[in-house]
Amino acid sequence: MDGIEVRELLPSEYKEWNLLVEKAQPGILFHTSEWLEICRDALSIDLKIYGCFRNSELVGGCPLFVKNIRGILKVATSTCRMTSYSGPLIKESASSKASKCVQETHDILNPLREFLCKQGFDSIHLTFAPGFEDIRPFTWNGWDSAVHYTHYLDLKENIDSNLSRERQMELKTATEAGLKTRALNDPETYYRLLSLAYEKQNLEPPLPRGFYERVFKLIHEKDIGYMFVSETPEGEAVAAHLNLYGKKCAVIWTSALNPDFDRLGPIALLYYNEFLDLKSRDFKYMNVMAANIPAFVDFIMGFSPELIPYYSVTLESKKYSIAKTLYKTTHKETY
Repeated sequence: MDGIEVRELLPSEYKEWNLLVEKAQPGILFHTSEWLEICRDALSIDLKIYGCFRNSELVGGCPLFVKNIRGILKVATSTCRMTSYSGPLIKESASSKASKCVQETHDILNPLREFLCKQGFDSIHLTFAPGFEDIRPFTWNGWDSAVHYTHYLDLKENIDSNLSRERQMELKTATEAGLKTRALNDPETYYRLLSLAYEKQNLEPPLPRGFYERVFKLIHEKDIGYMFVSETPEGEAVAAHLNLYGKKCAVIWTSALNPDFDRLGPIALLYYNEFLDLKSRDFKYMNVMAANIPAFVDFIMGFSPELIPYYSVTLESKKYSIAKTLYKTTHKETY
C-alpha cells in the first residue's frame, strides 16, 4: 500500500476537507471547516486542519485548536467549549473484510499520530466522535485514553412505552399548562433563554452572543438543523433545544430554559415532541449529549435511552505534566 503524507491543509483545501467529512464515518458537523472557524473566532485560538493524503487523495485527517499558555506551553485539542467531539476521521473502506478495514484505519492513523508528535505540542488531546472505536494506534504507543458517553434515543421505538412515571407526570403538567412546541429559528429568543439559565447560577453563557448568532446563520444557510421551543398559551418561549442534523440522526446540541417555568415540564415536552417530529422525517435516532453530567443523566434516563461510549486520547510532555501538577498544588492552596 502506498504511503501516507500528512500536512496542514490550506484554507483553499477546506472544501475538499468538507467533502471528506460528508462521506466519512463518523464525520459530523463539528468536523466541518465552517463550524471550526466559528469556534476559532469566538475563542480567539488558532485552528489547524491536518490532512492525510494517499497519492494526492485526501483520505483522513484531524482538526486541532492550538494555543500557547503564557508563551511556555503549546497545547493542542480537537475540542473546545460547545464542541464535545470531532477528532480524527478517515475515508470509509471499500472492503467488507474486517481485517482489511482495520489495516486501512491503522495505515492512516499511525502516520497521523507520528506527525502530531513532531509538531512540538506539550499536550495533545483528541476526542473521537461516537462510532470511531479503534483508537489502538494511539494507545499502543503510549497515549493515555478515557471513555465518555452520550445517549441515543432510538426513533423506531414507541416513546410512550419507554417513558418513566416522572416524565409522564411532567408531560401531563406541560399539557395542562397549555404549553405547545414549534420550530422557531430565532437567535435572540435562544440567547435570552440561555442567559436566564446561566443567571440563575450566577454564571455567564459559555460563549459570547456572536458565536450563537453565527451558528444560527450557518444552520439557516446550510439547512443543517433547527431550534425547537416550548411556548406558553400566550406565545412566550420558555425553553429551547438547538438541534443539528447528522448522518441518520439529530444531535440535541444545547438546551436553554427560563428557570421560572421549569416546574411546568417544558424540557420533557420538547424531547417528546422532537422524538415524534424526527421519527416522522425518517431520522433513525436522537443523539442526546447529556450522559457525562449526573444531573442531566437522571433526567434523560426517563426516556430509556441507549448508552453509547466514545473515546479520547491524550499525550503530555514531561514539562506539561510538571506544570499541571504545580498548578493543581497551587490551586488547592488557595482554598
